[in-house]
Amino acid sequence: MYNPCMTGFDVSKDWVILSPSDIPHAEKSVEDLSRCIGLLACHAGKPKPAIVSATSGSLPPETAPVIVLNSEGSGPGRNGFEWRAGNERVEIFGESERGLCNGIYSFLASLGISWPAPGQEKIPAPQAGNPQIFSFAALDGSCGVSAPSHYKGNAAFPWRRFVPAGKREIRTALKKSEAFVTWAGRNRFDAVVFPLAVFGSGKTGRKLKQLKQFAGDFGIVLEAGGRDLSSLVPRKHFFFHRDYFRMEDGRREKKHHFCPTSPGAIRIIGKEGKRLFQAARDAEAFSLWPDKGAEAIWCSCPTCRAFSPPEQNRIAVNAAADVLSALNPAASISYYEKTGEGGNIPLRKNLFRMERLPDD
Repeated sequence: MYNPCMTGFDVSKDWVILSPSDIPHAEKSVEDLSRCIGLLACHAGKPKPAIVSATSGSLPPETAPVIVLNSEGSGPGRNGFEWRAGNERVEIFGESERGLCNGIYSFLASLGISWPAPGQEKIPAPQAGNPQIFSFAALDGSCGVSAPSHYKGNAAFPWRRFVPAGKREIRTALKKSEAFVTWAGRNRFDAVVFPLAVFGSGKTGRKLKQLKQFAGDFGIVLEAGGRDLSSLVPRKHFFFHRDYFRMEDGRREKKHHFCPTSPGAIRIIGKEGKRLFQAARDAEAFSLWPDKGAEAIWCSCPTCRAFSPPEQNRIAVNAAADVLSALNPAASISYYEKTGEGGNIPLRKNLFRMERLPDD
Protein backbone atom coordinates (compact mmCIF):
# COMPACT_ATOMS: atom_id res chain seq x y z
CA MET A 1 0.00 0.00 0.00
CA TYR A 2 1.37 3.41 -0.93
CA ASN A 3 0.95 6.36 1.36
CA PRO A 4 1.88 9.71 -0.24
CA CYS A 5 2.14 11.26 3.21
CA MET A 6 4.72 8.76 4.40
CA THR A 7 7.99 10.54 5.09
CA GLY A 8 10.33 7.72 6.08
CA PHE A 9 11.42 4.10 5.75
CA ASP A 10 10.79 1.79 8.72
CA VAL A 11 13.87 -0.40 9.19
CA SER A 12 12.27 -2.39 12.02
CA LYS A 13 10.10 -4.32 9.59
CA ASP A 14 11.11 -7.70 8.19
CA TRP A 15 11.59 -6.52 4.62
CA VAL A 16 11.92 -9.03 1.80
CA ILE A 17 13.83 -8.12 -1.35
CA LEU A 18 12.13 -9.57 -4.41
CA SER A 19 14.50 -9.50 -7.38
CA PRO A 20 14.67 -11.01 -10.89
CA SER A 21 16.48 -14.33 -11.10
CA ASP A 22 19.04 -13.25 -13.71
CA ILE A 23 20.62 -9.84 -13.06
CA PRO A 24 24.39 -10.54 -12.95
CA HIS A 25 25.31 -6.85 -13.35
CA ALA A 26 23.11 -5.82 -10.43
CA GLU A 27 23.81 -8.57 -7.91
CA LYS A 28 26.39 -6.47 -6.03
CA SER A 29 23.90 -3.61 -5.79
CA VAL A 30 21.20 -5.94 -4.43
CA GLU A 31 23.67 -7.18 -1.81
CA ASP A 32 24.40 -3.56 -0.89
CA LEU A 33 20.69 -2.83 -0.57
CA SER A 34 20.23 -5.68 1.90
CA ARG A 35 23.42 -4.86 3.81
CA CYS A 36 22.72 -1.12 4.10
CA ILE A 37 19.17 -1.56 5.37
CA GLY A 38 20.55 -3.98 7.93
CA LEU A 39 23.12 -1.36 8.97
CA LEU A 40 20.37 1.24 9.35
CA ALA A 41 18.49 -1.15 11.62
CA CYS A 42 21.57 -1.78 13.77
CA HIS A 43 22.31 1.95 13.88
CA ALA A 44 18.78 2.49 15.17
CA GLY A 45 19.36 -0.03 17.95
CA LYS A 46 17.30 -2.73 16.28
CA PRO A 47 19.71 -5.61 15.57
CA LYS A 48 18.14 -8.03 13.15
CA PRO A 49 19.22 -10.79 10.75
CA ALA A 50 20.04 -10.03 7.15
CA ILE A 51 17.08 -9.20 4.96
CA VAL A 52 15.62 -12.17 3.15
CA SER A 53 16.25 -12.05 -0.58
CA ALA A 54 13.94 -13.89 -2.93
CA THR A 55 13.65 -14.28 -6.68
CA SER A 56 10.51 -13.79 -8.72
CA GLY A 57 10.04 -17.56 -8.63
CA SER A 58 10.02 -17.65 -4.82
CA LEU A 59 7.32 -15.27 -3.63
CA PRO A 60 7.20 -14.10 0.01
CA PRO A 61 4.03 -14.27 2.14
CA GLU A 62 1.38 -11.74 1.12
CA THR A 63 1.70 -9.98 4.47
CA ALA A 64 5.47 -9.44 4.20
CA PRO A 65 6.72 -5.93 3.43
CA VAL A 66 8.61 -6.14 0.13
CA ILE A 67 11.18 -4.27 -1.91
CA VAL A 68 10.41 -5.21 -5.50
CA LEU A 69 13.22 -4.89 -8.04
CA ASN A 70 12.65 -5.03 -11.75
CA SER A 71 14.67 -4.44 -14.92
CA GLU A 72 13.40 -3.86 -18.42
CA GLY A 73 16.39 -5.68 -19.86
CA SER A 74 17.45 -2.91 -22.25
CA GLY A 75 21.03 -2.58 -23.43
CA PRO A 76 23.78 -1.03 -21.28
CA GLY A 77 23.33 2.35 -22.95
CA ARG A 78 20.06 2.84 -21.05
CA ASN A 79 20.58 3.98 -17.48
CA GLY A 80 17.18 5.40 -16.51
CA PHE A 81 15.30 4.37 -13.38
CA GLU A 82 12.41 5.25 -11.10
CA TRP A 83 11.38 4.22 -7.63
CA ARG A 84 8.57 4.81 -5.21
CA ALA A 85 8.02 3.83 -1.59
CA GLY A 86 5.05 3.01 0.60
CA ASN A 87 4.51 1.68 4.11
CA GLU A 88 4.69 -1.97 3.09
CA ARG A 89 6.12 -1.89 -0.43
CA VAL A 90 9.02 -0.27 -2.27
CA GLU A 91 9.38 -0.58 -6.04
CA ILE A 92 12.66 0.10 -7.84
CA PHE A 93 12.70 -0.14 -11.63
CA GLY A 94 15.60 0.15 -14.07
CA GLU A 95 15.56 0.42 -17.85
CA SER A 96 18.53 -1.97 -17.76
CA GLU A 97 20.60 -3.70 -15.11
CA ARG A 98 22.72 -0.57 -15.02
CA GLY A 99 19.56 1.49 -14.50
CA LEU A 100 18.46 -0.84 -11.71
CA CYS A 101 21.81 -0.29 -9.97
CA ASN A 102 21.25 3.46 -10.27
CA GLY A 103 17.76 3.12 -8.82
CA ILE A 104 18.98 1.09 -5.84
CA TYR A 105 21.66 3.62 -4.96
CA SER A 106 19.30 6.53 -5.50
CA PHE A 107 16.94 4.94 -2.98
CA LEU A 108 19.75 4.38 -0.46
CA ALA A 109 21.08 7.91 -0.98
CA SER A 110 17.60 9.30 -0.30
CA LEU A 111 17.81 7.65 3.13
CA GLY A 112 21.01 9.58 3.83
CA ILE A 113 23.61 6.90 3.07
CA SER A 114 26.62 8.25 1.19
CA TRP A 115 30.01 7.13 -0.12
CA PRO A 116 32.29 10.19 -0.18
CA ALA A 117 35.42 8.30 -1.30
CA PRO A 118 36.50 4.74 -2.13
CA GLY A 119 36.36 2.63 1.01
CA GLN A 120 34.26 5.19 2.91
CA GLU A 121 30.61 4.91 3.88
CA LYS A 122 28.46 7.23 5.97
CA ILE A 123 25.32 6.00 7.72
CA PRO A 124 22.85 8.66 8.90
CA ALA A 125 21.71 9.03 12.49
CA PRO A 126 18.17 7.86 13.34
CA GLN A 127 15.36 10.32 13.98
CA ALA A 128 15.10 11.57 17.54
CA GLY A 129 12.17 9.92 19.27
CA ASN A 130 11.50 7.54 16.36
CA PRO A 131 14.80 5.74 15.73
CA GLN A 132 13.45 3.03 13.44
CA ILE A 133 12.27 5.58 10.84
CA PHE A 134 14.78 7.05 8.39
CA SER A 135 13.48 10.09 6.55
CA PHE A 136 13.54 10.41 2.80
CA ALA A 137 15.59 13.36 1.61
CA ALA A 138 14.89 15.39 -1.52
CA LEU A 139 17.24 14.02 -4.15
CA ASP A 140 18.46 15.64 -7.36
CA GLY A 141 15.72 18.25 -7.26
CA SER A 142 12.90 15.74 -6.71
CA CYS A 143 10.67 15.91 -3.66
CA GLY A 144 7.94 13.67 -2.37
CA VAL A 145 7.76 9.97 -1.68
CA SER A 146 5.21 8.49 -4.06
CA ALA A 147 7.61 9.14 -6.96
CA PRO A 148 10.72 10.81 -5.53
CA SER A 149 13.07 9.93 -8.37
CA HIS A 150 12.03 9.61 -11.99
CA TYR A 151 14.76 9.95 -14.58
CA LYS A 152 13.42 7.75 -17.37
CA GLY A 153 13.82 9.79 -20.56
CA ASN A 154 14.88 12.87 -18.57
CA ALA A 155 17.65 14.84 -20.28
CA ALA A 156 18.74 16.14 -16.86
CA PHE A 157 20.06 12.66 -16.08
CA PRO A 158 22.46 11.77 -18.93
CA TRP A 159 24.97 8.96 -19.08
CA ARG A 160 27.44 9.79 -16.32
CA ARG A 161 31.16 9.31 -16.82
CA PHE A 162 33.93 9.53 -14.24
CA VAL A 163 37.24 10.82 -15.58
CA PRO A 164 40.17 10.53 -13.12
CA ALA A 165 41.89 13.86 -12.63
CA GLY A 166 45.57 13.41 -13.37
CA LYS A 167 48.11 10.63 -13.11
CA ARG A 168 47.92 10.33 -9.34
CA GLU A 169 44.19 9.62 -9.34
CA ILE A 170 44.64 7.16 -12.21
CA ARG A 171 47.31 5.26 -10.29
CA THR A 172 45.11 5.13 -7.19
CA ALA A 173 42.11 3.90 -9.17
CA LEU A 174 44.14 1.11 -10.79
CA LYS A 175 45.89 0.12 -7.57
CA LYS A 176 42.64 -0.13 -5.61
CA SER A 177 40.40 -1.03 -8.53
CA GLU A 178 37.74 -2.95 -6.60
CA ALA A 179 37.23 -0.16 -4.06
CA PHE A 180 37.28 2.44 -6.81
CA VAL A 181 34.72 0.67 -9.02
CA THR A 182 32.46 0.01 -6.03
CA TRP A 183 32.58 3.72 -5.14
CA ALA A 184 31.82 4.68 -8.75
CA GLY A 185 28.85 2.31 -8.90
CA ARG A 186 27.43 3.52 -5.60
CA ASN A 187 27.70 7.12 -6.80
CA ARG A 188 25.83 6.23 -10.01
CA PHE A 189 28.62 6.64 -12.54
CA ASP A 190 27.78 4.66 -15.67
CA ALA A 191 31.30 4.67 -17.15
CA VAL A 192 34.89 5.29 -16.15
CA VAL A 193 37.25 6.86 -18.69
CA PHE A 194 41.01 6.31 -18.78
CA PRO A 195 43.39 8.00 -21.26
CA LEU A 196 44.41 6.05 -24.35
CA ALA A 197 48.03 6.14 -23.18
CA VAL A 198 47.11 4.16 -20.06
CA PHE A 199 45.82 1.31 -22.24
CA GLY A 200 48.99 1.41 -24.29
CA SER A 201 51.25 0.89 -21.28
CA GLY A 202 52.31 -2.65 -20.48
CA LYS A 203 52.48 -1.77 -16.78
CA THR A 204 48.79 -0.95 -16.55
CA GLY A 205 47.29 -3.47 -18.99
CA ARG A 206 46.78 -6.21 -16.41
CA LYS A 207 45.35 -3.75 -13.88
CA LEU A 208 42.88 -2.44 -16.45
CA LYS A 209 41.67 -5.97 -17.19
CA GLN A 210 41.08 -6.49 -13.48
CA LEU A 211 39.28 -3.16 -13.18
CA LYS A 212 37.04 -4.09 -16.12
CA GLN A 213 36.01 -7.29 -14.35
CA PHE A 214 35.01 -5.37 -11.23
CA ALA A 215 33.20 -2.80 -13.37
CA GLY A 216 31.12 -5.59 -14.90
CA ASP A 217 29.69 -6.38 -11.46
CA PHE A 218 27.89 -3.03 -11.60
CA GLY A 219 27.29 -2.83 -15.34
CA ILE A 220 29.80 0.04 -15.55
CA VAL A 221 31.43 0.59 -18.96
CA LEU A 222 35.19 0.99 -19.33
CA GLU A 223 36.02 3.72 -21.86
CA ALA A 224 39.32 4.84 -23.38
CA GLY A 225 40.22 8.39 -24.23
CA GLY A 226 38.83 11.57 -22.76
CA ARG A 227 40.50 14.80 -23.85
CA ASP A 228 42.73 12.79 -26.13
CA LEU A 229 41.96 14.16 -29.59
CA SER A 230 45.34 15.92 -29.78
CA SER A 231 47.15 12.66 -29.01
CA LEU A 232 46.28 11.37 -32.48
CA VAL A 233 48.96 13.70 -33.87
CA PRO A 234 51.89 13.35 -31.40
CA ARG A 235 53.78 16.56 -30.65
CA LYS A 236 57.08 14.86 -31.52
CA HIS A 237 56.32 15.46 -35.20
CA PHE A 238 56.36 19.23 -34.81
CA PHE A 239 60.08 19.66 -35.43
CA PHE A 240 60.11 18.01 -38.87
CA HIS A 241 56.46 18.34 -39.93
CA ARG A 242 55.06 21.65 -38.76
CA ASP A 243 52.47 21.51 -41.52
CA TYR A 244 50.70 18.81 -39.47
CA PHE A 245 49.89 21.37 -36.82
CA ARG A 246 47.48 24.26 -36.66
CA MET A 247 48.27 27.75 -37.86
CA GLU A 248 47.67 30.85 -35.76
CA ASP A 249 48.47 34.36 -37.03
CA GLY A 250 50.51 32.88 -39.87
CA ARG A 251 52.64 30.63 -37.64
CA ARG A 252 52.36 26.93 -36.91
CA GLU A 253 51.66 26.18 -33.25
CA LYS A 254 52.54 23.02 -31.37
CA LYS A 255 50.01 23.57 -28.59
CA HIS A 256 46.40 22.40 -28.98
CA HIS A 257 45.03 20.11 -31.69
CA PHE A 258 46.41 20.07 -35.26
CA CYS A 259 45.63 20.97 -38.87
CA PRO A 260 42.70 18.69 -39.82
CA THR A 261 43.02 19.40 -43.57
CA SER A 262 46.70 18.43 -43.71
CA PRO A 263 47.14 15.16 -45.69
CA GLY A 264 50.15 14.38 -43.50
CA ALA A 265 48.15 14.86 -40.31
CA ILE A 266 45.43 12.55 -41.62
CA ARG A 267 48.04 9.87 -42.38
CA ILE A 268 49.42 10.18 -38.85
CA ILE A 269 45.91 9.88 -37.41
CA GLY A 270 45.55 6.64 -39.37
CA LYS A 271 48.81 5.24 -38.04
CA GLU A 272 48.61 6.53 -34.46
CA GLY A 273 44.89 5.86 -34.17
CA LYS A 274 45.36 2.24 -35.20
CA ARG A 275 48.10 1.78 -32.59
CA LEU A 276 46.10 3.40 -29.79
CA PHE A 277 42.80 1.71 -30.61
CA GLN A 278 44.46 -1.70 -30.81
CA ALA A 279 46.18 -1.14 -27.47
CA ALA A 280 42.81 -0.20 -25.95
CA ARG A 281 40.95 -3.25 -27.25
CA ASP A 282 39.67 -3.97 -23.73
CA ALA A 283 37.75 -0.67 -23.78
CA GLU A 284 34.04 -0.89 -24.57
CA ALA A 285 33.85 2.62 -26.06
CA PHE A 286 36.13 5.53 -26.91
CA SER A 287 36.10 9.26 -26.27
CA LEU A 288 37.98 11.87 -28.29
CA TRP A 289 37.34 15.32 -26.87
CA PRO A 290 39.25 18.55 -27.58
CA ASP A 291 41.76 20.11 -25.20
CA LYS A 292 40.15 21.67 -22.13
CA GLY A 293 39.77 25.40 -22.49
CA ALA A 294 40.78 25.23 -26.16
CA GLU A 295 37.63 23.71 -27.63
CA ALA A 296 37.34 26.55 -30.19
CA ILE A 297 41.07 26.86 -30.92
CA TRP A 298 41.72 25.23 -34.27
CA CYS A 299 43.64 25.95 -37.45
CA SER A 300 43.59 29.15 -39.52
CA CYS A 301 45.70 27.99 -42.47
CA PRO A 302 44.37 28.95 -45.95
CA THR A 303 42.58 25.60 -46.35
CA CYS A 304 41.17 25.33 -42.81
CA ARG A 305 40.01 28.94 -42.90
CA ALA A 306 36.99 27.78 -44.89
CA PHE A 307 35.82 25.71 -41.91
CA SER A 308 34.64 26.80 -38.48
CA PRO A 309 36.29 25.29 -35.35
CA PRO A 310 33.36 22.86 -34.82
CA GLU A 311 33.60 21.81 -38.47
CA GLN A 312 37.33 21.22 -38.12
CA ASN A 313 36.61 19.15 -35.03
CA ARG A 314 34.21 17.03 -37.10
CA ILE A 315 36.81 16.51 -39.81
CA ALA A 316 39.27 15.31 -37.18
CA VAL A 317 36.91 12.91 -35.38
CA ASN A 318 35.68 11.54 -38.71
CA ALA A 319 39.26 10.58 -39.58
CA ALA A 320 39.60 8.76 -36.25
CA ALA A 321 36.19 7.11 -36.69
CA ASP A 322 37.30 5.68 -40.04
CA VAL A 323 40.31 4.07 -38.37
CA LEU A 324 38.24 2.56 -35.55
CA SER A 325 35.55 1.31 -37.92
CA ALA A 326 38.14 -0.70 -39.87
CA LEU A 327 39.44 -2.28 -36.64
CA ASN A 328 36.19 -2.76 -34.75
CA PRO A 329 32.92 -2.00 -36.56
CA ALA A 330 30.94 -2.42 -33.32
CA ALA A 331 32.90 0.21 -31.35
CA SER A 332 31.92 3.86 -31.09
CA ILE A 333 33.52 7.22 -30.30
CA SER A 334 32.04 10.12 -28.37
CA TYR A 335 32.92 13.62 -29.54
CA TYR A 336 32.18 17.09 -28.19
CA GLU A 337 29.88 19.52 -29.92
CA LYS A 338 27.24 21.99 -28.79
CA THR A 339 23.77 21.97 -30.33
CA GLY A 340 23.67 23.75 -33.66
CA GLU A 341 27.39 23.54 -34.33
CA GLY A 342 29.20 21.36 -36.84
CA GLY A 343 27.94 22.99 -40.01
CA ASN A 344 27.36 20.77 -43.03
CA ILE A 345 30.12 18.24 -42.31
CA PRO A 346 28.42 14.80 -42.20
CA LEU A 347 29.41 12.47 -39.38
CA ARG A 348 30.44 8.82 -39.44
CA LYS A 349 27.90 6.37 -38.08
CA ASN A 350 30.12 5.23 -35.23
CA LEU A 351 30.23 8.72 -33.64
CA PHE A 352 27.91 10.04 -30.96
CA ARG A 353 27.74 13.59 -29.65
CA MET A 354 28.32 14.91 -26.14
CA GLU A 355 27.13 18.45 -25.55
CA ARG A 356 28.60 18.60 -22.10
CA LEU A 357 31.77 16.91 -20.86
CA PRO A 358 32.28 15.36 -17.39
CA ASP A 359 34.95 17.89 -16.37
CA ASP A 360 32.99 20.98 -17.46
